[in-house]
Amino acid sequence: MTKEDLLSGFLYLVMAGVIILVGFLAIRPAFSNELNFLKDGMTILFLVVALIIGVVLNVILFALGHALGAKLGGYTILLNNLLGFCFYKYKKEDGKISTKFGFKSFNGLTGDMIIAPKKENSNPMFYVFMPLIFILLEIAAYIAVASMLTSKSGNTLFLIKYGLMVVATVGGCMGIYNYFPAKLDSVNDGYRLVLLRKKVNIEAYNVRLGIEAREYFNEAYEEPKVFEEITDFTAQVNNETAMYKFSNGETESALEILDKLFADEKKISKNTLRDIKINKAFIYFLTKDLESAKELINSFDEETNTFITNCKSLGAIRTYILYIGLIEKSKSEIEFALGRIKKFKEKVSSGTYIKEKEFIKKATDYVNENSELLKEFDYEIYFK
Repeated sequence: MTKEDLLSGFLYLVMAGVIILVGFLAIRPAFSNELNFLKDGMTILFLVVALIIGVVLNVILFALGHALGAKLGGYTILLNNLLGFCFYKYKKEDGKISTKFGFKSFNGLTGDMIIAPKKENSNPMFYVFMPLIFILLEIAAYIAVASMLTSKSGNTLFLIKYGLMVVATVGGCMGIYNYFPAKLDSVNDGYRLVLLRKKVNIEAYNVRLGIEAREYFNEAYEEPKVFEEITDFTAQVNNETAMYKFSNGETESALEILDKLFADEKKISKNTLRDIKINKAFIYFLTKDLESAKELINSFDEETNTFITNCKSLGAIRTYILYIGLIEKSKSEIEFALGRIKKFKEKVSSGTYIKEKEFIKKATDYVNENSELLKEFDYEIYFK
């Protein structure tokens, strides 16, 4: 389990605890004192219904906030997924872009949105801040309505007041998750706020979105910018650009980018440096002699090699397939690696998943070409 998963699990418990406390310390006593006709079972039913309404309304508010922020910031929305209800753009046979509706899984607490910059200076801050404004307006509206209803009596008004309390509590909890200043099991706005404090990271963020948009539509290769100013985030984007170049046959250019990142490794986090190592090893196995690839792998620290061996990311899976297939020659270990794919499918964007699927296929094909290990092996079953 990763640090992000542990932190996310902790926040889920905190949110659940807040909702339970509000229900049993604020709402249930009020019901007992003022609505004696509602028994415990009816009180719980009321809380469940209010909770469901709160989740749905706040998901819509967050989506509206992000959508409005994207428009104000100069972005186009490629996909908007609300609890599995998904509106997404696709390219028709004549090249025109159209919109479809369908049910899709999502990467996030309540949904997912994919956006792409319309211009070079698109500003993501509107996209990041607008849901927070909507949350604050929701809480302010609850306080205003609750104050108005305090002096009034009647069962219906009482239920409205405490129903709104539940809705506002859910909105507050979702706000805690979304604006927590660290990366969780999905990329949240709090992490984006920390990330985008530097101007160069805003530019890199737009470059990344542009790459993801091209992957989303499976469009022809375009030259992404390689950043000279290295931060942890620009290093991540340069790493992705290197793999984008490699996938289009620019091997030497890709390795040059990765080598420059190694030269600035003191400016890069341990996790980002690990991902760079994984990508370099992947390219070495496919383009260099086997001894050079083995030597590179042996130069890695133990933590990186354990990460690869345990297949803790899609990148690690493809690199491990090459290592285990070309050096250890173990078909069972390759099957283990491929079996890990589904674990990460919901944690990456659709464009990234498509790209990684192609890289994993490249790895299995290469092993098959250089040994009899995977003769007539159907790797597709692991992507179903």
